[in-house]
Amino acid sequence: MKFKRTLVAISVMAGFINITGCNNDNNTDKSAIEIPVSSTVDLSVLKHVNPMIGTAASGHTFPGAVVPAGMVQLSPDTFIGSGIDHESSLNPWHSASGYWDASDYENNNIIATNIPLYGFSHTHLSGTGATDLGDILILPYSDISNHNINDFDKENELASAGFYKTKLNKGNIEVELTTTKRVGLHKYIFENGAERNIKIDLGHTLENNNGATVKNKIEIIDDYTIRGKKTSTGWFQGQDHQGQEIFFYAKFNEPVAKAFLGKDGNEPSTNEMRQGAVYQGEDLTTFLQFEQNNKPLEIRVGISPVNWHGAQKNLEAEAPTFDFAQVKKDAEHAWAEKLSKIKVEGGTEAEKTNFYTAMYHMMIAPIEFYDVDGRYVDMLGTVRTLKDGDVPNYSIYSTWDTFRAVHPMWTIIDPKQATLYVKDLIRKSNDEFGMLPKWEGHGSETGTMIGYPSTAIVGDAVTKGLVEPQEAFEASVKSAHYRPHNFPQINDGILESLMAGQLNYHVNETCVRIPNWNSVSYSLEFSFYDWTIAEMAKAAGNIEAYEEFKARSYNSLSHWDEESGFFVPKVQVGDNKCASILGSGATDWDGNSWEPKFYKDGKYDPYVADAYAFTEGNAWQWQWAFMQDLDKLTEIMGGTFGLNQKLNNLFTANSNQGDQHQDMTGYIGQYIHGNEPSHHVIYLYNRTTESYKVQEYVDQVNDQFYKPTPDGIIGNEDVGQMSAWYIMSALGFYQIAPTDPTYSIGRPLFDKATVNIGSGTFTVIAENNGPDNLYVKSVTINGKPLDVFNTFKHEEFKAGGELRFVMTNDKSEAMQPNLTK
Repeated sequence: MKFKRTLVAISVMAGFINITGCNNDNNTDKSAIEIPVSSTVDLSVLKHVNPMIGTAASGHTFPGAVVPAGMVQLSPDTFIGSGIDHESSLNPWHSASGYWDASDYENNNIIATNIPLYGFSHTHLSGTGATDLGDILILPYSDISNHNINDFDKENELASAGFYKTKLNKGNIEVELTTTKRVGLHKYIFENGAERNIKIDLGHTLENNNGATVKNKIEIIDDYTIRGKKTSTGWFQGQDHQGQEIFFYAKFNEPVAKAFLGKDGNEPSTNEMRQGAVYQGEDLTTFLQFEQNNKPLEIRVGISPVNWHGAQKNLEAEAPTFDFAQVKKDAEHAWAEKLSKIKVEGGTEAEKTNFYTAMYHMMIAPIEFYDVDGRYVDMLGTVRTLKDGDVPNYSIYSTWDTFRAVHPMWTIIDPKQATLYVKDLIRKSNDEFGMLPKWEGHGSETGTMIGYPSTAIVGDAVTKGLVEPQEAFEASVKSAHYRPHNFPQINDGILESLMAGQLNYHVNETCVRIPNWNSVSYSLEFSFYDWTIAEMAKAAGNIEAYEEFKARSYNSLSHWDEESGFFVPKVQVGDNKCASILGSGATDWDGNSWEPKFYKDGKYDPYVADAYAFTEGNAWQWQWAFMQDLDKLTEIMGGTFGLNQKLNNLFTANSNQGDQHQDMTGYIGQYIHGNEPSHHVIYLYNRTTESYKVQEYVDQVNDQFYKPTPDGIIGNEDVGQMSAWYIMSALGFYQIAPTDPTYSIGRPLFDKATVNIGSGTFTVIAENNGPDNLYVKSVTINGKPLDVFNTFKHEEFKAGGELRFVMTNDKSEAMQPNLTK
């Protein structure tokens, strides 16, 4: 993909548009960018997109305007983790996306009113369990008493792909928002005769600044233009507090009558701001007054991670005039083009809304994080420039979540896009940062979650033939050798998270023993990612590395306890470095005995969700994380019969027993759909004599945990992973272990799905389909029977290919898998 083909279309007309950027302070060259534009996209798919899905409960999505992979996510901020002392400030868990719908959808569908609003900011996260961003907040107001907070009613909201609309109660101000990739457009309609004022708040953030002192800048260029810089040190800066910079350049459709700098960030001062003067300070706020008239007040805000000249270029390239209607139309066109990659027929309206909204959520991130002239800031703070033909620079990689289904889904519907993501990860490792990112946001590594999950994304691309294996292996293997001194360029705190001490135990002792944090989960994750590296080494012809990492991929078996039938925490007793806790006399850092935490009446208690052993779960969920060798997993669980019994025990276990983490949601027994480690588990029934239970439990998850309502996602949406599970499962299959290019069948929702796979279309047909016909009677892939365990290979996705199901409502007619290799 050429760099010059990455901008959103500015006009929906056939042909090419030539955009010339203006000069910046460090680069006097001009960039001419040609944008291919198509007018043949079917916009009807947009009626099935509801951005409100996931904004209630713990979905943590945002309802505001965004385009696919857009740097700008222009959305209302209603809940913050610090700042104004309001009841909403007391729950930072729900501030992750800046928005939380407090309506009571369970009891009489009571719709919230007078929802506190702090304004509309330009950057947000979709569906995370952690909070950050909320940059460049703008709040319109009429009365000075409303300059800090306003409110709105849910019934006055409207959200669609690329557009958001509401009405502020105080002053009856009508709000409309839309975006390009790098520009946010605001339209505010005030009451006749009302004062028209705007606050631009650079101190606003969705996450506190970790106690760091930061400086913001702002300058009035002329009567119509203001520019500035926000620096913050939130979650994205992790432990190094290096500061994250975001620049903006804003244009108004009317001249600013008066401008005042905020006093202590709370109210306007009495001194007017002067044009050309640069104002700098902490928690910087600007109050702008406009002449009274009956026209809409419009604002265009370009943002940049590089400098405010880049923000200006982005504005002039993507939104050169005040044409809100055209930009909204272009945003809708961009979404329709992406969503049209899959066309479904049949199913209910609710299922179609769930499906296309899931695609919408999956395509919000990773974002294109560079300016129109190709400049971006890498993960070490160096300004770089993309040249024609370079892979774009992306950001927002939540790899522990998205390696499971988001990136595999891209390999099906858009192999070129999937390849760009992987090549960007490889570049970050081999040429820039020095290691694969784990949870990267806006150019900063957070070190969040465990292991080195990017290797599964890269390995999956290798085994599907999308990238060259040697450079992929070189990019991945650095994360798996515990040598921190080899990475002096990475902050020590971040390096400790990327290359945790648990890795040293995993390599040298085969287990990760307590009191290491998340010990069992770390061991299982390391082993899986080692297997992905082994597969890359094999593809690259590096047999020595293959054997090393293949062997390491079995280290987590040291945690398997045959008596209890679970992966359990281990300790060192004498020379035995992976000994059982029971009877060991082991203690934690405080000298307290471990045994009561994990054992009850002398038996291991799998309901204990202790953070020293497991990440966001307990032994019930983590027993299935040994995905790299399902034959071995079947063996240690007692063969086919034992695996079947273990699965049945999981789905019938007590949902109310034991510890519960805030990420442990969506229970069926002790299967937890709201958290990623469980996502592949249902499909393991295809390795048993009760494979029909795949269809039963997939059907139950679809019905109970995905709904076309604000509370319609059972857990954090997690940057597309919850959605990608639904997309793939609704098509009738799932990939259990990314890097193994094998798909296991489930229960298709739609009568027909036509999937654009880049080289042509692939069709999924479900004969005799219906809400009650959930059992699969027979399946063929391209006219052939399925492979062992009801599977087929990625290579079967070919132009003109077909996956054909025949459905039935009679469980006795459900097909049985071939269990013999």
